[in-house]
Amino acid sequence: MKSIDKMTKLYIALLFISALAFGCSEDFLDRPPMGALDEETYLGTEDGGFKLLTRCYVPILDHWTYQTAKFYFGDQLCDDFSKGGSDAGDLVAITEVARGNPLPTSSLLTDTWNHRYRDAIAHCNVFLSLVTPETVLVQSGGTLVSTETKQRWIAEAHFLRAFYYYDLATVFANIPIIDKPLNAVDKGTIEKSDKEAVMQFIVSDLDAAINSNLPSAKNLPESELGRVTKEAAMAFRARVNMFNGNYSNALSDLKTVIEANCYDLIDDYEDLFNSVDKGYKSKESIFITLRAYIPGYTGGSVCPQLNIGRGAVGGWGGECATYDLVSEYEIGDPRLVHTILSSGDIFEKTDGTDEVHDYSGYDNYTLLHSRKQYPDFSRRPTGGLLDTDWTFYHIRYADVLLMYAECLVETNGDKQTAVDILNRIRHRAFVTTSPVDTYAKFRKYNIPEDQRVTEEIFDKNYKVKISDDLRAAIRHERRVELGGEGLRLYDLLRWGTFVSKMQAFGKTPEGIYTGAGTNVTDKTWPYPIPQNEIDYVGGSLTQNSNY
Repeated sequence: MKSIDKMTKLYIALLFISALAFGCSEDFLDRPPMGALDEETYLGTEDGGFKLLTRCYVPILDHWTYQTAKFYFGDQLCDDFSKGGSDAGDLVAITEVARGNPLPTSSLLTDTWNHRYRDAIAHCNVFLSLVTPETVLVQSGGTLVSTETKQRWIAEAHFLRAFYYYDLATVFANIPIIDKPLNAVDKGTIEKSDKEAVMQFIVSDLDAAINSNLPSAKNLPESELGRVTKEAAMAFRARVNMFNGNYSNALSDLKTVIEANCYDLIDDYEDLFNSVDKGYKSKESIFITLRAYIPGYTGGSVCPQLNIGRGAVGGWGGECATYDLVSEYEIGDPRLVHTILSSGDIFEKTDGTDEVHDYSGYDNYTLLHSRKQYPDFSRRPTGGLLDTDWTFYHIRYADVLLMYAECLVETNGDKQTAVDILNRIRHRAFVTTSPVDTYAKFRKYNIPEDQRVTEEIFDKNYKVKISDDLRAAIRHERRVELGGEGLRLYDLLRWGTFVSKMQAFGKTPEGIYTGAGTNVTDKTWPYPIPQNEIDYVGGSLTQNSNY
């Protein structure tokens, strides 16, 4: 079975070839059409079905409206990071939303809406409308695709449609449910459903995926890393149910994922973000889209280029960490080192000279950036920030454990199990994680010798106790464990603390400087539906009532 990664490369190559073919000669446009390959005929070609499935995964590779948007929304609309950039006017669309009262014409909201519906959900709908267990499909080599394989593909498409719909639901809440390909004449029928119906639709797609032929992660070959597994789908269904307040169902899914024994925490937190083999492909990775730099063919993700310091470092200055996030870390917690870079940090280049990070001179109030988005020179064969293997996680095991602990507390379950989970994650952080950045010559936030936590000190001073406020402990742990991974906004919304947290942040010096939170009220979320979409369908789609 071909991997999704290989088929994605083929798909992109075909796009390039098509662009060249239609750009070679004006005479081509004057020729009568010599024939057409409709969708059903295309499915009869070799590997046509799998290529169509691959197209459902491709939207995750989009640099701007998927990958960078993950951090615009999850990190930069809240109290963990700000947009940065060359000046206050750079990436101003993020500022407009972060303030708390964006216009329905916001380009950030419009681009996200368009990408998820047009480039992501639409392709899933096409696949699901054409491929059934009975559809005759040809695979590589000319043999027929088995029913079991088709069922797996259908399950993947259901998962991916739910995956994209969740992005829309967590931003706009009340959105149209479109579950089949539409024609232009259908536009007048498009209307929004309420949040509860949308979440129910997302869960039903995940039910269809989980109850079909998804493989267990135990049986997934390395060549297929990045494809959906049953455990990934259950972990994601738990995330969806938790956002919708259904902790009991989420608890059941998370328990099943944990007891499947497919995953574990790796020993050193630092490895998660600095190594393909030790991190991205490790036993902690549940769902991930791997990127790679292939000379002459494709670069990596644009995120490191966008979100690392300007000037000599070579980035564009986005994703600037807040002092508010820094202050959340306890003394001696090495996760601070591996999450946040500071101006003045030094790394060695491949030629032996120093790369000194200077974050002054642009829109960076704190002079901080994300360490999780910075690939050191051992991962940059050309020295460029675009030519790397940098990747981010959609779901990793520590997140699953923390969700499980949260569900236990919120359902009045076994509190000792929740405590044990918290201490397991904290032990990895304080005791077995490197207290210094092993890839750097100097880091401001390296843990000094007198603050390092031994096993004895951890047991005495850092272990969570069952008598502690476990809800607060879990919320703290999620922030410091998952900081800079695009999940903060959705945690605050789920907990019902978004308004109070952002109003408080908006009164701090950095909140006043960046504008984040300064106009947040209980009317801020859900964000407004893009006005051009309302205009396009002729009024059948109405604006969210809070705007």
